[in-house]
Amino acid sequence: MATKNGKVALITGANKGLGKEIGRQLGLRGYTVVLAARNEAAGKAAAAELAAIGCDVHPVRLEVTNADDIAGVVLYLEKTFGKLDVLVNNAGIALEWDGNPTDADKIRRTLEVNLIAPYAITAALVPLLARSDDARVINQSSQLGSLGNAEKAWEYVGRFSTVGYATSKAGLNMLTLIQSKTLADKGIAVAAAHPGWVKTDLGSQAAPMEVEEGASTVVELATMAREQFPHGQLIHKGERLPW
Repeated sequence: MATKNGKVALITGANKGLGKEIGRQLGLRGYTVVLAARNEAAGKAAAAELAAIGCDVHPVRLEVTNADDIAGVVLYLEKTFGKLDVLVNNAGIALEWDGNPTDADKIRRTLEVNLIAPYAITAALVPLLARSDDARVINQSSQLGSLGNAEKAWEYVGRFSTVGYATSKAGLNMLTLIQSKTLADKGIAVAAAHPGWVKTDLGSQAAPMEVEEGASTVVELATMAREQFPHGQLIHKGERLPW
């Protein structure tokens, strides 16, 4: 069993892929990990897997676009821990990568999950985060949301830059910057992470990075010394990426 460090981390979309791996790495570093998943059975299975290797882990149901689910998670955290130290807005979708044409419905649904949900979840959890002496919000973003990269390296990123996904991540980057400014007076630090192209259900097995490496950027942001935290920046493996 990892020695607890007294910090509580909530990770959305955490029953598989990057979310579960972030939970594993933080759990082994002593964090109490709350794994949020829309599929309750899958969340419990992931939690059991991490508990078996010594992590202090708790599964919760969370469909990130459901206001009642968000309220339920807030109540659970309030009653169980009384605070939150780290929020990782990891849940995300890429509906346009199914090989079919983009349409307005796909864009709308993508924005709901990738942009509006992180806003709503963070806003609901601000009171609990404000009780931490080292609160951090980490938004799982992408370099595909970087206007600078799109402008300078379109020949590389253009084939991946579908309207809904890329726009949602560009919006998430702006949300990160706004949150870093507006939540600073509550002691809540905010940054965005680009994990890289990772072997997950979303990234596919064609991706060059393993999930352990892909999780490292968020884990580093969650665990680094407070004075080193890159407030309001988009980070990949310790390096700042352009907005």
